[in-house]
Amino acid sequence: MSLSGKKDKKIRIINHRHCRICGKAIPPDKELCSAECEGVQAKIEARQKRMKNVMLVMYAVIFLVFLIMLLIGGSR
Repeated sequence: MSLSGKKDKKIRIINHRHCRICGKAIPPDKELCSAECEGVQAKIEARQKRMKNVMLVMYAVIFLVFLIMLLIGGSR
């Protein structure tokens, strides 16, 4: 019972998840709701992979520049 003296109704929410892209309710065993959302997810993953590779190349270039500067500066 609540403070007003009325009985509270119990609301039962069925077991579900939400689509990672659009947010629609989906069965708990699925990650995405449709082929369209799967396509969007594939594009996101490809972009993340590309950015990861770009960052690794940038770190390698910075390391090489630092190493070259260290070797040139150390030989004087």
